[in-house]
Amino acid sequence: MKSTNVIAVDLGASSGRLISGTYDGNKITLKEQFRFSNLPVQVVNDLNWDYIKILQEIKYGLSIAHQDLDSLDSLNVDTWGVDYGLLNTHGQLLMAPHSYRDNRVNQFEDQLYDIISPFELFKLTGNQPAKINSILQLYSDLQLNPFLKTEVAHVLFMPNLIGYFLTGKIQNEFTISSTSGLLDTDSRDFSSTVFKQLGFQSAWFGTLAKGGVELGPISKAIQQELNLDRELKVITGVGHDTAAALLALPIAPVDKEDVAFISSGTWSIIGRQTPKPVVSQAAFDSGLTNEGCFDGSNRLLANLTGLWIVQELQREWSYKGEVVEFGKMVEDALSVQSIDSYIDPNNELFTAPNQMEEKIKAYLKETGQKLPKNRGELILLVLESLAFSYKKIIENLETVTNKPITKIHMFGGGIQNRLLVQLTANFTQKEVVAGPVEASVMGNIVSQLLVSGSLSLKDSQSVLENSFDAQHIQPATVSDLTKKYQLFNQVTQNKDIDFDEGGV
Repeated sequence: MKSTNVIAVDLGASSGRLISGTYDGNKITLKEQFRFSNLPVQVVNDLNWDYIKILQEIKYGLSIAHQDLDSLDSLNVDTWGVDYGLLNTHGQLLMAPHSYRDNRVNQFEDQLYDIISPFELFKLTGNQPAKINSILQLYSDLQLNPFLKTEVAHVLFMPNLIGYFLTGKIQNEFTISSTSGLLDTDSRDFSSTVFKQLGFQSAWFGTLAKGGVELGPISKAIQQELNLDRELKVITGVGHDTAAALLALPIAPVDKEDVAFISSGTWSIIGRQTPKPVVSQAAFDSGLTNEGCFDGSNRLLANLTGLWIVQELQREWSYKGEVVEFGKMVEDALSVQSIDSYIDPNNELFTAPNQMEEKIKAYLKETGQKLPKNRGELILLVLESLAFSYKKIIENLETVTNKPITKIHMFGGGIQNRLLVQLTANFTQKEVVAGPVEASVMGNIVSQLLVSGSLSLKDSQSVLENSFDAQHIQPATVSDLTKKYQLFNQVTQNKDIDFDEGGV
């Protein structure tokens, strides 16, 4: 068969990539075409995404890919969750999209929960209430800017907003919308109950695309600007990066509800697939949330601060004149013994940038633990804390679903940290299948091939198995594992750790 060339536009909260996927009927071959930085910009009191830069970088990347591959068949955009853009009736952005880290929501959080309590909201939508959620962001926007109630014509989540920029067509997609806190638990469509209580309009969001649709050809203006020799189809495939990653895992359909997944990167996302949302009191108390899969099923998961802590340590050390590569950090951690000191990676103390080493030491002092004597001990305690956090969340997933997990699939950039992967296997005492690194990109490409009909669902597993080598990591015996885990649970109960920014 003739090879099919598609482009995955994969936008993260710190960088963006255009990666091509060439499908020859047997396997998918990836090639990075272009990479660019994608950081929110502080503008006075607002933290916004530079959407003009994002669009321009995508167009530049497409021109590079076209020169490399000659013919491009389609593209799809996947991004992080929750953020969105607001369009007026003329199709113009009313304001630059905010980053989920913007602090405008702080003053309206209690007000929202006075209208709909956190647990009621969880039962209605399946989403664990959080400051980053679209529902709180949009509610805050309407309180700060009342004119929006009459001026907004469309709310588009980030991948769909980029799709609109490329085609002029408006369409929200299920997986990205499912991160918003705006979908109904039962219908998995936008919630009329939530909209009525908060003053949102269903017309702003339109109909949801489930299982992907062809959005349309790239606009004539962009086609001419980039000198494309044929129409490039833009597909609304899988829109959320973690949902995309699940499409890249070579798991037989019969096994997909028996395994856990861990997306390991700046954030860690730990979950399992379920037929429908789980909205029990136990799930709520465990901090679990529900998001959608490409096929319309559910992901029950928890978000955890991941390698962000390690990245912050690296950045701080570089500012002090010591550049420590991630590989060297792993070597340092492997060269020492555990001091059995732990942190809670999700403690609010560690969510903000700067002074990360001092914050870790403050946490250890507050909880009466041993302090690290060197860089290796510091890195190891962070990685062990992440692995124990994974273990705890996986146990919660098993408990609330009343179903054991047989295996863990781990993917994303974090799997390049071989120590974290091995610690995950050791602490959970489960086999870990690691790969692919570029899971969200691979899934993005698979979704396009499924929508276009170039690949069938029944053939996708064998194609994925041919496309990358997964590593199977067996757990090793850990002495005193139960005792270590009990200590971790004990010291991570304290959520209120004081930190003096002037130093510890």
